Amino acid sequence: MMAVVDAAARVVFDECGRTIAFLVGTMIELPRTALPARRERGTGELFSIGINDLTKTTLGVSRDEASRFFGVYVEKDIYARDPFASLDVEGV
Repeated sequence: MMAVVDAAARVVFDECGRTIAFLVGTMIELPRTALPARRERGTGELFSIGINDLTKTTLGVSRDEASRFFGVYVEKDIYARDPFASLDVEGV
């Protein structure tokens, strides 16, 4: 994809008669894309992690739903903290 983006940028730059600096990266929002991203990280120039979507998909619950019961989960030590208010580095 980097080759496709670079080629498209060259066309636009030629049409406009100028260039700008830009980075090519990817948005990681799903577990299926997060796992292979470790192998591909040398390809992209940046990764943006969609923590809300990644957490929601991993846990199978939305932030809005979780706000109603995660406080109790934290009180009962089911979770150390609300995973939508902090990074769950091990789990997500």
